[in-house]
Amino acid sequence: MTFQGWRVMVACLLAALGSSAVSILYTNASAHQSERQWCGVVTTMDDAYRQTPPQTPAGRKIAKDIAQLRRDFNCP
Repeated sequence: MTFQGWRVMVACLLAALGSSAVSILYTNASAHQSERQWCGVVTTMDDAYRQTPPQTPAGRKIAKDIAQLRRDFNCP
C-alpha cells in the first residue's frame, strides 16, 4: 500500500473514531437532560413519602425506589 493509501486509511479511522465519540457524548447529554426533566415529579413524591411514610410493604418499597431515583438523577 502506498503512502497515500495509508493516509486515507488513517483519515477514515480518525473520522470513525470522532463520529463515535460525538455520538456517545450526545447520547449521554440527552439521557442527563431526560433525567433532569423527571426531577420535579421525583422530588415531589420523595418529599411526600418523607413527610408521611407509607405503612404497607409495597408503599415502603415505592418510597425507597423513589428516593433512589432522586439520588441517581442528582435531583435537589
